[in-house]
Amino acid sequence: MSAYGITSKTLLTDAFGSVNKGAALGDVVQDMGVVNSRGYICVNASNKVEVVSVPDFASVATIRNIRQPRYFVASSGLGFVTSWRGPYTNYAPGKVMVLNLSNNTVVDSITVGRCPEQPTVLNGSLYVPNSYDNTVSVIDVTTGKVTSTVTVAAGPTSVVADQANNLWVLCSQPYGTTSTPPAALVRFAPGSTSAQLTLPFASSGPSQLRISPDKTQLYYSYNGAEYKMSTTATALPTAIFMRRNFNGFAIDPRDNSIYGAVSTGYTTNGYFLHYPAGGGKALDSVTVRVGPNGFAFY
Repeated sequence: MSAYGITSKTLLTDAFGSVNKGAALGDVVQDMGVVNSRGYICVNASNKVEVVSVPDFASVATIRNIRQPRYFVASSGLGFVTSWRGPYTNYAPGKVMVLNLSNNTVVDSITVGRCPEQPTVLNGSLYVPNSYDNTVSVIDVTTGKVTSTVTVAAGPTSVVADQANNLWVLCSQPYGTTSTPPAALVRFAPGSTSAQLTLPFASSGPSQLRISPDKTQLYYSYNGAEYKMSTTATALPTAIFMRRNFNGFAIDPRDNSIYGAVSTGYTTNGYFLHYPAGGGKALDSVTVRVGPNGFAFY
């Protein structure tokens, strides 16, 4: 992982190795979440979550034997990591692994749908999109029990909550499958098991659903461009927000500026671009290591 000082504009390209005697972080860093002064890094192919102090990235603990960890969120002193199960093309129901953040141990596992992806927490419930199904699993974070299952379009990959406490889930049919519609942006209300609003795409491929810090604007990638949409809209936007194809996209919660990651291949260094909140011309371009795919802010 690379660590970038926004004010100083300094870059540490291997933040973990540089402070941990050259130790390798692992194989395929998928996601990082930050809780207070700790970072929780999902290292997918190494089947572990690495816990570091931030901002220095000194190793604190390694939580092992979490198969194919994907994404991390936290609530009420617990961490929740989505975890895939089964071989490619024959996936089994996945798990949400529950972590005690005070001692960095796994304390529970919750069975959900196949290939669970990027969840969100709202009012004591964890919403988990099952990307090889057409469902979102709803989990009570206190009891660790699945309380309901929401039916959406095929291939839900990420969930966000808006300012009205509605949930939005981006769905794009799983690889190697077909569905009607091929993709959709779906809105549903807490407590409901069906959609309030389904906005279909003409083809598969939308990804990277994000929401602004004030929770009034949605962002997503589609057909080589970034789109921006109000959470009160009832149709997909037709105007392109940014004509760029990013491998990772994030909004800085401090100033609403935008970061886009660009991967140039599996063996060459990538880079990221920093934009003002309204898009337009990039403010900075910074070279990082291979395959940048996301951002975490501290």
